Amino acid sequence: MMKGIVFGEFQDALVGAFDTPGLEQMVRIRLNESLDNIAGAGAKKYVVFQLLTWAEQRGYEADLARAAYLERPRNDKVRLIYEKIGMAPAASLQTAGAAVAGAPGRVTTAAFEARVRPSLKEVDLGTWREKLAKIEAQVCRLEFNGNAKGTGFLVGPDLILTNFHVLEGPIHGKVPAAQVACRFDYKVLSDDSRSEGLVVRLHDQDWRVDDSPYSKAEADDAPDRELPTADELDYALVRLARPVGNEPVGKTAGADAPPRRWIEIPEIPPALEKDMPLLIAQHPDGSPLKLALDTQSIIGVNGNGTRVRYATNTEHGSSGSPCFNIDWSLVALHHMGDPAWKQPKYNQGIPVGLIRKRVAQKVQIEAP
Repeated sequence: MMKGIVFGEFQDALVGAFDTPGLEQMVRIRLNESLDNIAGAGAKKYVVFQLLTWAEQRGYEADLARAAYLERPRNDKVRLIYEKIGMAPAASLQTAGAAVAGAPGRVTTAAFEARVRPSLKEVDLGTWREKLAKIEAQVCRLEFNGNAKGTGFLVGPDLILTNFHVLEGPIHGKVPAAQVACRFDYKVLSDDSRSEGLVVRLHDQDWRVDDSPYSKAEADDAPDRELPTADELDYALVRLARPVGNEPVGKTAGADAPPRRWIEIPEIPPALEKDMPLLIAQHPDGSPLKLALDTQSIIGVNGNGTRVRYATNTEHGSSGSPCFNIDWSLVALHHMGDPAWKQPKYNQGIPVGLIRKRVAQKVQIEAP
């Protein structure tokens, strides 16, 4: 049950953000319910009171907060409620690998405006948060028999991209593919409870679409011994049992609600410039979804362009995470950290342009 003050803030946010027709549409499309069946006639504030009471009784507070935020992402009061009740991922803000003191702890917080705009190219915070809200639903935790193994993300209606080494067991037949699952929407809520999210398994037959192994030098923890080849990109593209990317997000969402969609693999690879920022959406140590943002991250690209190194922090379990530039364009697939883990100097990923070039030969790449 929500605290009274939070209930009141939620009520004020909805009253200010929606007129009655807008509220009816949000409830119908995002929650698959009729507002008339939830609340009787009366002033809008009382109608909202009944809607909140209905959501609270059914445990739908987070669903309602997410629905409101997706409809009104630029409304400050709705954003604050999304932070308090919804599922905004925790954030880690860094510069050249060092944590920024006093940085905001949630990705939706307005404090990001103060942190992002002065030192980087200017971004429209409303658009930035809208894109993030979509990406949250497109990243998943990879599991073997319910145990965290890595991170992955949707790149098509039913296609997940992750690392070859994350799925090496199933690929080599050492782990049954039936034991593999992708858990979406796994997040910590404001009361420190967890949304366990949605579990989707691999296709029972045609799950293996395309893959490329890591290099022998990387296997030996000596990645600088020799350059990886264009056939050593440490990725796996796998097919899910159903096209979850075409389905709406949330257990209460109706068939007419906007679908989850997927992360675009850009046709023209974005630049990877020294000291540019890099954002990584990940499940570090198998934990609920988190975002690491480093404002001075890129260290450099290797001699043949098959690897990029950066300072943005990751942990075991972050393998297979999507790496973005400040505009939320996918630039790399995270795959490993410095083998000198006691005093690491870098993390490392695969430039996404190389992956697209290979994948396009096996499967049609759909725009989200």
